[in-house]
Amino acid sequence: MTEELEALRNSSLGARATDMPWKMRRFAKLDMSARLELQSALDAEIRAKQAIQDELNKVKASCISTECKLQESEKKNMELLTDIERLKKETEELRSEKGVKHQDSQNSFLAFLNAPTSALDQFEDSFSSSSSSLIDFMDDIDSVENFTLSNTPSRDEDSKSHLHSRSRSPSTASEIEPIEVTDHPPRSIHTPTMRTAYIGSGLSAPKPKAHQFVVKSFNTPTKCNQCTSLMVGLIRQGCTCEVCGFSCHVTCADKAPAVCPIPPEQTKGPLGIDPQKGIGTAYEGHVRVPKPAGVKKGWQRALAVICDFKLFLYDVAEGKASQPSVIVSQVIDMRDEEFSVSSVLASDVIHANRKDIPCIFRVTASQLSASSNKCSILILADGENEKSKWVGVLNELHRILKKNKLKDRSVYVPKEAYDSTLPLIKTTQSAAIIDHERIALGNEEGLFVVHVTKDEIIRVGDNKKVHQIELIPNEQLIAVISGRNRHVRLFPMAALDGRETEFYKLAETKGCQSIVSGHVRHGALTCLCVAMKRQVLCYELNQSKTRHKKIKEIQVQGNVQWMSIFSDRLCVGYQSGFLKYPLHGEGSPYSLLHPDDHTLSFISQQPTDAICAVEISNKEYLLCFSSVGVYVDCQGRRSRQQELMWPATPSSCCYNAPYLSVYSENAIDIFDVNSMEWIQTIPLKKVRPLNTEGSLNLLGLETVRLIYFKNKMAEGDELVVPETSDNSRKQMVRNINNKRRYSFRVPEEERMQQRREMLRDPEMRNKLISNPTNFNHIAHMGPGDGIQILKDLPMNLRPQESRTVFSGSVSIPSITKSRTEPGRSMSASSGLAARSSAQNGSALRREFSGGSYGAKRQPMASPSDGSLSSGGLDQGSDAPTRDYEREDSDSPRHSTASNSSNLSSPPSPVSPHKTKSLSLESSDHDL
Repeated sequence: MTEELEALRNSSLGARATDMPWKMRRFAKLDMSARLELQSALDAEIRAKQAIQDELNKVKASCISTECKLQESEKKNMELLTDIERLKKETEELRSEKGVKHQDSQNSFLAFLNAPTSALDQFEDSFSSSSSSLIDFMDDIDSVENFTLSNTPSRDEDSKSHLHSRSRSPSTASEIEPIEVTDHPPRSIHTPTMRTAYIGSGLSAPKPKAHQFVVKSFNTPTKCNQCTSLMVGLIRQGCTCEVCGFSCHVTCADKAPAVCPIPPEQTKGPLGIDPQKGIGTAYEGHVRVPKPAGVKKGWQRALAVICDFKLFLYDVAEGKASQPSVIVSQVIDMRDEEFSVSSVLASDVIHANRKDIPCIFRVTASQLSASSNKCSILILADGENEKSKWVGVLNELHRILKKNKLKDRSVYVPKEAYDSTLPLIKTTQSAAIIDHERIALGNEEGLFVVHVTKDEIIRVGDNKKVHQIELIPNEQLIAVISGRNRHVRLFPMAALDGRETEFYKLAETKGCQSIVSGHVRHGALTCLCVAMKRQVLCYELNQSKTRHKKIKEIQVQGNVQWMSIFSDRLCVGYQSGFLKYPLHGEGSPYSLLHPDDHTLSFISQQPTDAICAVEISNKEYLLCFSSVGVYVDCQGRRSRQQELMWPATPSSCCYNAPYLSVYSENAIDIFDVNSMEWIQTIPLKKVRPLNTEGSLNLLGLETVRLIYFKNKMAEGDELVVPETSDNSRKQMVRNINNKRRYSFRVPEEERMQQRREMLRDPEMRNKLISNPTNFNHIAHMGPGDGIQILKDLPMNLRPQESRTVFSGSVSIPSITKSRTEPGRSMSASSGLAARSSAQNGSALRREFSGGSYGAKRQPMASPSDGSLSSGGLDQGSDAPTRDYEREDSDSPRHSTASNSSNLSSPPSPVSPHKTKSLSLESSDHDL
């Protein structure tokens, strides 16, 4: 037993001895792993400390640089303060020299605004001289060219307001620093004021502290504290100092007083306008304008502001606490040639309250080129005195504008392109100008070509509804979106002439939204791009049997809202963005809004629709969104600080270099994309473009009209515009020989009725009849004979040189209008015979039954027995055949033979009936 225990003990000791190396190895591995982890943690800590040290070094360097810049800024600030004090002293000296003259002119204009209504007429002449003296006084001061108007006494605080210059358009704003867009309370809108004061350059004791400007979105109409102009726009209209609340255009920020805070008397400077540049606000106040349904339905509140030689109207909801919206409801430009301001009569506003009539005035401007088409706005002031002030201010500013001869910057002249009675116009969806005499109209009945000068209409293709037209002249094709399923079809240009041709249907384009064509490979290849929701199909147009070949399919990030072809690339607009895709070859798209440019981040933060993109050059683009327009370079980074501001919410944009047309509910605003100036407003309501250039438009008022925008800057007219009339009775008539051809003319029955109505008007009838020019055939036998005797005309005398009118039994020289075609003169014998008016009427009716005006008639001869034959013709006469302009037998006439279209030819000199004459009775019974 003992031996067994000893053996067991020895075996366990041996096993324990063999286990020791394995445990040691395990412990060594654990130690090594812990050591490695510690080493790794140490290395990470060392790297972190090194990064912090590098960052600290950068901050130190930046701090040193900032301190240097701050010192330089303080130095410049002190120099600026010195210059300001010097200018202040010089200004005070100039004031002391011209003070008396200035005060006299100032008091003179104050008398105008404070005078009762009865004294305004007497003031008109005196103000002309006083305002001229004020302008002359301002011109004498080289450092300041300013003119302001006021109805409150001038104060020393107003006279010491800061000096400012105006060198911007109020339609633009820019970005100073990337911030979150916030709302800011607007500058308070006072009751109607108009101040006369000299804006000087004096400043209170400033502190060397700069403003902290940030871009803001104002929710009510706000004026710039620097230039007093309105900050127009939907968002980001200007900037505000977060410290002192000074608000101004971003381009005016560098002209603002260089101290912060600005004294309160300078932030509330006087209203004023610069007559040389037209910048500034002259007058403002609450008024009332008719409701959309007219004066009969009542009046609604509005804020009116006279700014930059424009009249702005903002809608205001009823209620004392209601504030106007930043959306401009109407704009009237005082540079318009037809601009005028006047009072109204009771007959002008028959639905207005009689008590309100003395307080109503009318502002008129041109609308369409026809003189009868004008835009008139009725405005109801708070009182008769206020109305007189508004009228006086507008008239005086218009006089100043004319005196200074400010350039009319308008570009387009709207004209009615075709007669509005054409039924095709009412349902037009799209249009295109083919040449200067033809336009293509796509409507619910199909595609039509209208020859505007010949009144001919040609149907192209079938009767499917056409949604969009795209002309592709290089390939002699016209592409349309048509049918219930909105497929794309290609028609040859030959179909526009009425020829029967085949069309090519793109089967994959079901549900197409829009199409666009363009050139790639430097014009060697023409592409057609078709957008369907988030997909764009690209086709190459060629001379193959089907005329097209699919080359690419593009998937867009969002629904396609707009597209165009720029420099071999397809530019696609979607919500809050624009992308450019290569059309030829492979390549990835790139955004025109660079993600690293934080100054453009506000576009993605607040989703906005993409309306249009403009390629200004190969290095710069203008991106138009529904809220604002921004300029970027080819990489998508901001290229200009300024932004285009829309006066009202845009519905669409059209570009015709270099002018951008922005369409809204009540007007079309025109901008120059290079200078960023708002140059024109066309006050047409409910207008939408029919083509990409905006040259053809549809005016959707009570009468739907096709409008052509004539570009005054272009050489010649793109389209010959015929004369139109609201009283036209033309109708579409199908050609019997060709079912695709129509004519647009007045039917024969309507034309006859028009002539009857015209001839019933004595004044119109007198215009159609001219005085006689030759009296060789008339001989008067003296007072005892009682009648005038007619002699035969010599054969060598032109028949149209003489006419004779008979009334009763007395012959009177005819006053029939001379015609371009040779006419036929009637010669009668010396004797008188009787003829009934019934016979004359039947002869005229037989004459009209022959056909249209100007038709060829059979030759006529003189009657053989003093009366007309049943056919009105003498086959024995050798008189030549003549062309006559036909007249109506029902027209009121005091003459018969010579004024009728049934006239006889001169008889032969050897005629046996030479001694006889005609006696014709009057046909007054037709009157």
